[in-house]
Amino acid sequence: MCFNLKISICIDRRNKERSGVLRCGWCGRVNFWEEYVDPLTRGRLALRTYHTRSAPVFGRAALLAGAAVLFTAFPALAQDGRRTAAGDTASDEIVVTATRKTTLLSRTPIAVTAKGREELDEQGVRSIADIASITPGVSFGQSAIIYGTGQTIISIRGVDSQSGIPTTGVYIDDTPIQTRVGVSPSLGNAYPQIFDLERVEVLRGPQGTLFGSGSVGGAIRFITPKPNYNDLSVYSRAELASTKNGSLSYEGGVAVGGPLVEDKIGLRYSLWSRHDGGYIDRLDPYTNDLVEEDSDYTNSMSARLALGFRLGNALTLTPSVYYQRQYINDNSRFEVDASDVEEGDLRQGLNQGNEKHKDRFVLPALKAELELGGVSIVSDTSYFDRRTHTINDDTSLSYVFSGGLTGRPFPVGFEDYAPTTTSNTRQELFTQELRVQDNNDSSRLSWIVGLFYQKSKVLDDFRGRDERLLDIINLPQIAAGEPLFDSLTEVFGTELYDGQYSVVTRNEHRDQQYAAYGQADYEVFDGFKVTAGLRYTIAEYQFTGFNAGPVLATDGRTDTADTTSRTLTPKFGLSYQADPNNLFYASASKGVRGPGVSPPVGANCIADAAAIGFDPFATLNVEPDSIWSYEIGSKNRLFGGKLAVDASAYRIEWSNAQTLFALPQCTIQTALNLGEAKIDGFDVAVSARPFSGLRLGASVAYINARYTTDIPGPNDTVVRRAGEPFPLVAPWTVQANAEYAHRLGEGEGYARADFSYSSRIKKPVDVDSPLVDPTLPRPPSTSMLDIRVGHRFSVGLTEIDASVFINNVTDERPLLALFHETPDSNFYRAGTFRPRTVGITLTVNR
Repeated sequence: MCFNLKISICIDRRNKERSGVLRCGWCGRVNFWEEYVDPLTRGRLALRTYHTRSAPVFGRAALLAGAAVLFTAFPALAQDGRRTAAGDTASDEIVVTATRKTTLLSRTPIAVTAKGREELDEQGVRSIADIASITPGVSFGQSAIIYGTGQTIISIRGVDSQSGIPTTGVYIDDTPIQTRVGVSPSLGNAYPQIFDLERVEVLRGPQGTLFGSGSVGGAIRFITPKPNYNDLSVYSRAELASTKNGSLSYEGGVAVGGPLVEDKIGLRYSLWSRHDGGYIDRLDPYTNDLVEEDSDYTNSMSARLALGFRLGNALTLTPSVYYQRQYINDNSRFEVDASDVEEGDLRQGLNQGNEKHKDRFVLPALKAELELGGVSIVSDTSYFDRRTHTINDDTSLSYVFSGGLTGRPFPVGFEDYAPTTTSNTRQELFTQELRVQDNNDSSRLSWIVGLFYQKSKVLDDFRGRDERLLDIINLPQIAAGEPLFDSLTEVFGTELYDGQYSVVTRNEHRDQQYAAYGQADYEVFDGFKVTAGLRYTIAEYQFTGFNAGPVLATDGRTDTADTTSRTLTPKFGLSYQADPNNLFYASASKGVRGPGVSPPVGANCIADAAAIGFDPFATLNVEPDSIWSYEIGSKNRLFGGKLAVDASAYRIEWSNAQTLFALPQCTIQTALNLGEAKIDGFDVAVSARPFSGLRLGASVAYINARYTTDIPGPNDTVVRRAGEPFPLVAPWTVQANAEYAHRLGEGEGYARADFSYSSRIKKPVDVDSPLVDPTLPRPPSTSMLDIRVGHRFSVGLTEIDASVFINNVTDERPLLALFHETPDSNFYRAGTFRPRTVGITLTVNR
């Protein structure tokens, strides 16, 4: 049966498929379209188009408009294949590649949260911290350590050690960019900015079989848009906001995609910049006079260019380059005693200068995809080059450790005293992966095999400059009426290195990894699959460290380490797709991390080292650790799709856990193997659309993370007792959101609210442990409420969303990452949430 207008439509009623011809009156271009049964949706019809020749951009726009008219004019013909309306089902289905294959989120038998660009914009997501706040079982925050502006902590399901090979993998597309942690005060993981992303995937649980040793707790994947081969697309976002007791924030960005040669060469490029205004004032440590208002501002920018080349019908090449830089003008931790926390007047008066941080990286990559019948071959090649520079102020640190001060006032005659440490790092990472996988959706057997190679080098140069160290050390002598020291050699056995440095460390970490992996899924009977996977890894690690200076009690010493490990990481799984709306699964998987080292902690930590039982002046070897995770879960779409429930429960058994922690007497960080641990937990995410226009969502996660063995110390002491909870893991986290949209003029108006809650950290079992500072209170419970009101409308083919928002509506200011130099020190510092922020956002999408 055919209709012959300017548009020809053919319907095959037996196969429930339709096809047609669209002819553009402007350019004569012919466009063939066809609806087909999408294997991903098993029955849901989708639309594909075929083009016969090039046309100007305005011609393609007219053609797309014609297609829209087609489905408007003939709703009876289109209703079987159209996308479900926004008010009908609990969630718009999203396609993910969490298993290295394209699958619907609801049919992926692992615990994964995925957010597309539209949803990220709706929730005002601008950073990795925002992603963590809306994802069950993920925590992210500032590290409670002395050094490291910009240093952060991330964990998934409580698996976090901040030492050695990371526990959370960070990926830009298929390129891992995470780095060894704990090797430098200025080097943590880099995270791409949240702009022009196709989606973000958060994979919970060990992903070692398909993603390697850096993902024993899980992985976060930032998926970028592919080049456009046929149609012009434009996405832009602008924002302006004001923070209470702070300065303005603003951003602007644009992304454009389109064909350079129709169907053969595609393009995608983006450019984005953001200024986050500060809200902490810096004071003079001696006079308390204002030195700089809102000093902790941040400037960020990113740019990306991707080209796509279709070489025939089988081969596609996608070269790309991603560039990002960030500048933090000062640390965002404030001095508690100098601030009026209740009023939100936050100040920092312990530093003589700003604690600045610069971070930039560039990531060129090449992806090659070859389709050979029922097999796909994919090659990913990339080079990640990152450099950071950090300045830290050591004024109060030096007074406490070397001068014996526990509080104000600072001594007279030292107004120009400004000891500092600088840290310069470089991370170079070359990655090559080749994988072969089947793409036959009708086969009961699905498989993937691959080879992986990675070469990593991290260089860190850390220097503490303190030319008046001898004067500071003599302050207690003067106060006690004791004879003064004539030289640092009397105290430390050596003088300042190069006449100015109290500590110098130059460390080089080299990792080389070879791996082969494979995973197969076999459908035993309809809907029931068995999964088995295995990864074999050879990991080589070399370390060279130079240490010098009186704090390390040496005028120069070089330490080395050279290890090789061979590991197997298996995965086993069962899944049952009972019907299109209900999936049940179970899995057991292993994750392994290789060995590492922990640099010397120095003379200030002699008491801590003696209590725990290690040499504070030696480089410590950290042994490999491993994880087994056992999980059951389900993904259910109920009541005709109006309610969606994703749930999982798990047990994680962690052996020989590598753990980085701050020594309580000196607050310097070191890494040790802290025995066995177990983590039990569950997470549930619910989304509902009870009626058209209303969307509801909520998630709850519970984590019970504790050490299960005693750690013996010297002289029959116990360093850490069995049952001790992980120090930075909140047992309960809750997220909830609601949005109501209603027709307003030619578009729709909407209002939404997002709420998050994190419970109080468990208190230590043994407050007398040498790993515990009994003077620090437990981190408090926290909550945050954000609201947004806006209007979505279209102008031609351009979609516009204009909104106003309030973040941190109730202006919560909990003391986060609270610390001080020693248990006797009254110089308390803390971070907190950004104060109440009011702003406007405009997004344009075409």
